[in-house]
Amino acid sequence: MKKSLFATVAILSALAASEQAWAQAPASTSFEEVIVTAQKRTDKLQDVPLSVTAVTGNVLAQGQVTNLADLQNSVPNLNISPRNSSGVVAIRGIGFDVLTVGAEGSVAVHTDGVYQSRPTAALASLYDVDRIEIARGPQGTLYGRNATGGAINIISRRPGAVYNGYVNLSYGNYGAYSAEAAIGGPVAGDVLRLRIAGKVDHHDGYGTNLYNGSDIDNLNSGAVRGTLEYNPTPKASFSLIADYFKRDDNAYAPHFAGCLAVCSPATATQRGFTVPANLRDVNIDVEPTNRNELWGTALTSTFDLNFAELTSISAFRHGSSYYIFDLDGTAQKNAFLTREEDYHQASQELRLGKQSETIDWLVGAYYFHEHNNARSNGHFPDFQAPALTQIFMGGILTTDAYAAFGEGTWRPIDKLSLTVGARYSDETKRVDDERFFTGGPAAMIARQAAPTAAVPCKTCLGLPNEVSFHAFTPKASLEYRPAKDVMLYATVQKGFKSGGFAVGQVAPAFAPETIWSYEVGMKASWLERRVITNISAYHYDYSNLQVGQVLGLSSVISNAGRAKVDGVEVEAKAKLGYGFQIDAQGAYNDARFTSYQSANGGINPNLLLNLKGNQLSNAPKWTGNLGLEYMAPAFGGDVTLRGEIFKSSRVYFSPFNDLNNSQQPYALLNASVKYQPSGGHWFASAYINNIENETVKGGSLVTVGAVGSWINTQLLPPRTFGVKVGASF
Repeated sequence: MKKSLFATVAILSALAASEQAWAQAPASTSFEEVIVTAQKRTDKLQDVPLSVTAVTGNVLAQGQVTNLADLQNSVPNLNISPRNSSGVVAIRGIGFDVLTVGAEGSVAVHTDGVYQSRPTAALASLYDVDRIEIARGPQGTLYGRNATGGAINIISRRPGAVYNGYVNLSYGNYGAYSAEAAIGGPVAGDVLRLRIAGKVDHHDGYGTNLYNGSDIDNLNSGAVRGTLEYNPTPKASFSLIADYFKRDDNAYAPHFAGCLAVCSPATATQRGFTVPANLRDVNIDVEPTNRNELWGTALTSTFDLNFAELTSISAFRHGSSYYIFDLDGTAQKNAFLTREEDYHQASQELRLGKQSETIDWLVGAYYFHEHNNARSNGHFPDFQAPALTQIFMGGILTTDAYAAFGEGTWRPIDKLSLTVGARYSDETKRVDDERFFTGGPAAMIARQAAPTAAVPCKTCLGLPNEVSFHAFTPKASLEYRPAKDVMLYATVQKGFKSGGFAVGQVAPAFAPETIWSYEVGMKASWLERRVITNISAYHYDYSNLQVGQVLGLSSVISNAGRAKVDGVEVEAKAKLGYGFQIDAQGAYNDARFTSYQSANGGINPNLLLNLKGNQLSNAPKWTGNLGLEYMAPAFGGDVTLRGEIFKSSRVYFSPFNDLNNSQQPYALLNASVKYQPSGGHWFASAYINNIENETVKGGSLVTVGAVGSWINTQLLPPRTFGVKVGASF
């Protein structure tokens, strides 16, 4: 940590020197405008009265960005932690710590306008991206489905009016390599255009399974996407996108990180089974396996009706995921648990809207259907009683969601705008063939169907297997522009996330959660866009939080009373002259329970605890990032040096705020150098991330009491370095 402090002082000293240089320097180039569609219409980023961060494709291409998790250090209050093969996305502390198969996140992830229902999709590859928009705060009007935390919109590149493309190659330590390429352009003039893009990612394991010497926490993935645009008339256009992603590796290994309290006799380490001294290694007899396969199609149709524009997005997606991990974290025999899903989803969205100088309006309707065969198979170690040897939890979860929404902005005078909106949501959840089974000697292995023996079911117990939820989520926003490039705004809106079933628990449904959000902010550009500063402050009233934890032999979902969230976010960047540029973001986020009582199943399942005042999961109070760039002409082009530091306060991984089940405050240092010749048709760069080789817990869970309630943690990458080259045309 001392090195981090020295690095911070060095960066600040360099900034002080550059600020002195700026005072003597001629005007530097201004920041270019970024166009976003966070409000489902075209706006300049600085004109959107929301806390939105946009990361452009050029920034992604030049950095080492594999998936959304690689962005969290550069976006205020964004936390994406790997947990049991899923991407647990939290914004301002609003996320989910639900471990049950079939669970849904509280941040809505969209790709080219299509909602991605499964949390595993959050860790799919990013490639050939035009931009990524991260909207913080509940999105109850335009992104109403399960967006209590916010929305992440991934927008891929379009074919373009002329032929264009690129190839990017990288190689680094741990045998890492990546190849990304795209080509697109007109097939038949302006009428028909095509673009094809793909990416392959690989790196060897960040650790070793000492039991058999194999790599763990490695990466093997590939993805491809095709986009076909058809413009038969000036008033009609169609865009058909098809994509495929596959991953097959030994990622998300269960690293034994101790116990919540003193390890009990049920813990394998108390009976002579050892764990490695290096946390990045494991010593387990069940090889971790992570398989994820996704594919889908989406047709976006746009029609100019003169009085308004009509947009239709029709989409179908299919996916399967399979993850197996060692249940006791050691070489003790015959202990594993799987997480398996086979699903398909279909969605249809219709929007009608128009933008003008005084009024912008948009109305729409949305339908979503998902069929998900979600299940877990497990086996307990041999020392357990035969009745606890095997376990199966599963069922078929069906979701049907309908919504109608609208939003309008009125500008009565030049400096003032008023926006109002609302959404009505109607959702039905149904679970069929649900089973919870603990069994005797009949062998049960991963991917086996539910046992045929008579076992308890929801309808057998008189519990309903279908529930419906309804919600009205309004929004109101006021914008005032005291100066040309300064906007003040105040927004109040409501967010809603549907309730449902913890599949395989054969238990009553859990209730929906809601948030009322109150936010004020300022977005400003100074000195002809050489300096940009954005600041926001917010307060949330959060009701019926959906929380997950392990109780008994399985994970459950329950509602946790109430919580409040208060915070401030600051984003700033400046071109300082003489090639210097600084960017910084910082956040204070106080996300805490105000009413919640629960037993900690990992310590004493019979003792009810008052958790009032505890921090929400994945919600550090303080985070910040500081970056400094220097670009100078050299060798017939430009050389760019960049250094950055990210710091975070403690992160808890459960509502109980156990110190053992948390990540202590940490800092990460990154650096890079890039050369690009005049003309900019190719580049070469070198990078080093996590310079101090910090071991950082990205997420964790506490296993069942039958194997000792030990902490299974996943880790962020160690020190990585390499080179990258790219060419475009």
